[in-house]
Order: sequence, then C-alpha cells, then structure tokens
Amino acid sequence: MPEAIYIWNVYGLGHLKNVIISHIRYDIIDLINRKREINMRFIIVLFTSCLPLLALTGCTESETVSNREHEKRRLHTVTKVNEASWVTQETTITIGALGDVLLHGRVYELQETKPGVYDFSPSLKPVKPLVSKPDFLMANQESVPGGVEYGLSTYPSFNSPKEIIPGLKEIGVDMIIAANNHTIDRGIPPLMSALDLYDELEIPYSGAYRDESDRNDHRIIEIEGINIGVLSYTSSTNGIPIPVGFEDSVAMLEEDRVISDIEALREIVDVLVVHVHWGNEYERVPNETQMSWAQRLADEEVDIIFGHHPHVLQPIEQLKQPDGQESLVFYSLGNFYSGQNFEFTDVGGVASVEVTKTKTADAVTIELTKPFIEPTQVIRGQNEEYIVVPMKDTDIPSIAGESYDGTIEHVMQWLE
Repeated sequence: MPEAIYIWNVYGLGHLKNVIISHIRYDIIDLINRKREINMRFIIVLFTSCLPLLALTGCTESETVSNREHEKRRLHTVTKVNEASWVTQETTITIGALGDVLLHGRVYELQETKPGVYDFSPSLKPVKPLVSKPDFLMANQESVPGGVEYGLSTYPSFNSPKEIIPGLKEIGVDMIIAANNHTIDRGIPPLMSALDLYDELEIPYSGAYRDESDRNDHRIIEIEGINIGVLSYTSSTNGIPIPVGFEDSVAMLEEDRVISDIEALREIVDVLVVHVHWGNEYERVPNETQMSWAQRLADEEVDIIFGHHPHVLQPIEQLKQPDGQESLVFYSLGNFYSGQNFEFTDVGGVASVEVTKTKTADAVTIELTKPFIEPTQVIRGQNEEYIVVPMKDTDIPSIAGESYDGTIEHVMQWLE
C-alpha cells in the first residue's frame, strides 16, 4: 500500500463563498494519477474535526438531444466582485463510465501467458482509443480481483486474476466501482487483497471498503478544478451474509445510509455521481424498483446515476428533481468485458457526460450536457479469446444481430 500524503488545509472549496470556516482540519489523501497529459488529483477527504459549512445553492437548466443539448446548471452564490476586473473562466471535462467487467474462466484462461500469470492488454487494447477519451472514467469491476493466492474461480462464485486492474488502468480507467452482488463471493480475504491492489496501483475505489473509517472517507475527485463526488451501492450480495465485523465493507442500497452519504457530499462537490447495482438480469428496460430508486436519488439532487447488473444496455433518462431541475440516469451500461454469450450480453458501452464549470462575477455554474453511450462489443479472436472493440469498428454481428444504429436508438429512446 503506498504511503498516504496528508495535507493540513481546506482543499477544493474555493468556489463556495460566504462560508464560515473555523478550526477545520481536513486530512486529504492525495492520490496522483497522470492521465492524458492532465494532472489529475484523486482526493479522499477525511473529516476529523469540523464546523458546518454554510453555502447557498440554486439552479437553472435547459435541455435537448443530439442537435439539442441536455443541460443542467447548479448555481453557487459567490461574493460580488468588481465586474470591470472580472474575467469569465470556463472549464469543460468529460465524465465517463463502463459497464460490467466480469471475468468468467473461459475469459481469463485464454489470457494466461504462463502458469499463474495473465495479460489482458491484448484483449483491451483495441478499445483504448475510445475509452481513453473521458477525462475521468469509472469501471464496474464485478468479479473481485483477489488473485491466484486465493484460487481463481468463475461463475457462480468469482475470484479473478489481479492483472485485470493494470490492464484497465492502461486503457484509461481511473476509478474502480466495487459494490455488486459478487463483492463477497469468496469472503473477505480476497476482497481485502483487491483493495490492497487498488492502493498499490494508486487507483481509487468506491462501494467496497476495509472498515468504517475507509467508508467514511469521501471519494472526491478533482479534475481541472471541478470536484466530483462518487458513491456506489449494491442491492444484493447474492444471499451471502456480510460477515460480522465487516458490515461497512460492502455498501448496501439502504435508504437511510444512502441519503446520509448524499447529504454529506452534496454541498462540497460540483457534481455528484452515484453508481447502483440493481435491476433484473438480461432485461433491456429498467424495472419498477430501479425507476423508483432513480427518482429517489433525483429527489436528493444526485446529478448522474450509473446503473449496473442487468448485463445488457438499458436506456438513458432524465428525471425531475423537486425544484424542477433534472438528473441523468443511465439505467444499465451492460457488459464491458465478460464471457457471457446470451442475446445482447456481448454489447456494452462507454457512457459519457460533458461537465462545464463557468465562473462569472455573480455565480459559479455547472452544466451537464451531451449524455451518450458509445456502444462496445465483445468479439472472439483468432484463438477464441475475448476481445473488446468499438461496436462501430467491427463487421462481426452481435449475438442478437442488433446493429450499431439500433443500439444507439435503444439507449437514447427516452431522451426528449
């Protein structure tokens, strides 16, 4: 585990004015990952002693699709300055997310280069130009990469090679989403081994934790002056009880805790992202529970919701917040890399949203625009290995026979 770097100050709250701060101590774990020539700082804020932050927020919004834009504005009150000397500052980044990385035995066995050693780079390299486009990219690592020391295993109780994580990092993944129904398939030791791996590789994670202290550390990622808060939950552990003493190691989708977590982050970030492992497997539209939970999160002013678990793509939707503003929900991102061979399970996507932060003399404005899913497809190589490619770049039909254009139409159909 790399040594943590602690800085004793208040970081990343420069856009919140009229805030009274007294005797505040923040422990900030600054995990630096240089990506695409951008100095990206991964910040975990550890509140050890603090007074309340008092900040006023307001919103305005307009939205459209394709030629029309989906926009969201969240306004933070700032101190009035001399307008003659003020220069408007605007920064735009792209937030992205991938679907399920679920390593069946038939996937990892074909990536073994020598006994107990695996290399996933050849299978992931073809999609790198696509997935490296977002400035901040998250991936749902569904099968825990506990490593060979715990014995690799496949469905229904997964434990995967550790080499998948450096492979994902190499193509542009910046954060691991770890809350899912397979998180404790093989118990706590492989999970802790995976968390050690993430720390070794300096890649932040959300949704699975070492303990209460780890879970209480805010996952706040700063990119180009834009602060992104990330939360992650699962609705199931496949009936496996969480061991006594490790209740905080898996973030379950429990309303009271979810709302509490959101409230702790909402006012100290520019964009709040929540990942949820939910829904029915292999269904191409969300069920009532998904839709109800999505609306509940929108009611709490969550900006972006990324869904996982169905293993097939589901549509994007905009949901109304109580004040009339909107949240973006990607109900399911499908499979990014897996050995599933049912209809539609070979197709996933790179979800993306543009975020623009504008500072003027009167306000700081956050705009969320251009929600989209660019389809990816898992194909078979010359040696029957599983390879991820951009769907539009392959002539190999998907299992269900749906075209690239048909896939786009499916995921975009609910956007106005």
